[in-house]
Amino acid sequence: MEEGRPVAYTALGRGTPVVSRSGRAFGTLDRVLDDDKGLILHGIIVRTGQGPRFVARDSIERMTTTHVYCSLTDEQTRNLPQAPSGRHPGIRSWISRATTGRPPKT
Repeated sequence: MEEGRPVAYTALGRGTPVVSRSGRAFGTLDRVLDDDKGLILHGIIVRTGQGPRFVARDSIERMTTTHVYCSLTDEQTRNLPQAPSGRHPGIRSWISRATTGRPPKT
């Protein structure tokens, strides 16, 4: 597998393969979820055979021009939370619940 050059999350392209710790591709990048200013990555939405799934930023090891590398095991990739489809007005609350199990601080 070609490593590619490291990139910031803002340079990732839709359709970039997303791989597990073992190197197995489990989906492709649909979109990134960041703050309103585009400065803080919260996670990514991955298109999988089971539908859109959310991968939190803490599970992303590195991003390159060719792949998004995750620290997740193959088993963990099969149990990722389903992501909301489209632009979701309550996405901040959803991300907070998905990553911490709690609603966001206001």
